Amino acid sequence: MQLRFSPRRLGKARSTHEAVAARRIAELTASRREIVAAYEVERRRIERDLHDGAQQRLVVGLMKLGEAQLSPAVTADPALAALLGEAKAAIAGGLESLRTTVRGIHPQVLTDLGLEAALTEAVDRVDKTGRTVRIVCPHPLPTVPEGVLAAAYFFALEAMTNALKHAPGAAVTILLTVDDKLRVCVVDTGPGGAYLRPGHGLAGMRERLAAFGGGLMLSSPPGGPTQVAAHLPLLLARGESGIGSDGMDSASSTGISDGQER
Repeated sequence: MQLRFSPRRLGKARSTHEAVAARRIAELTASRREIVAAYEVERRRIERDLHDGAQQRLVVGLMKLGEAQLSPAVTADPALAALLGEAKAAIAGGLESLRTTVRGIHPQVLTDLGLEAALTEAVDRVDKTGRTVRIVCPHPLPTVPEGVLAAAYFFALEAMTNALKHAPGAAVTILLTVDDKLRVCVVDTGPGGAYLRPGHGLAGMRERLAAFGGGLMLSSPPGGPTQVAAHLPLLLARGESGIGSDGMDSASSTGISDGQER
């Protein structure tokens, strides 16, 4: 028995399958965007609690110590004045450390000026050795959800910090590119031999990236160089443009091969 299918029915079946696939992709994209957004909501909650809670209490404590230093009883007692001065300096140092932590939870420059500018600021702040850490961004980055940029930022910052710590004297390059994904590659010219340890550092970052469809690759042969690369989905909905306001698309590849994870 020969079955015959009309072109009309075949076209209808094909369009139905395409519609189902498109709906599933849209649902997956939406769920991953929700995961990224949840990270950001929690990050901002912690930032707000630290800013409005602990930070404000430390400020009040500094003011009270300043008032105490002006007391006649304190001015008449040099030892007590010195002790209060030391306490005030210690609290001021703690306050500055807390402010640095709050700024690092979600840098405002990341929201205002984007990933490249935020990393440039981080390099100026973190690299205390005087070596040159280069940031290379061949093309303007597209507009993507804020959580994707935050994940890329913290990955790059952790990889850079590891390179500065474990490869002293090595040159470090951070490469930012985009094709169908946002790619961040941190390369150092150190001795190599790096590996991923479960429950530590980059292994934890790999798990966080995987939660919304990203991934991490490590290549670090003996003698170097060490390449740590992350790829993050843009999480753009169907029909949503990732082209920035300058009208330029960013289509480039990192040129890095998939390293063996250790």
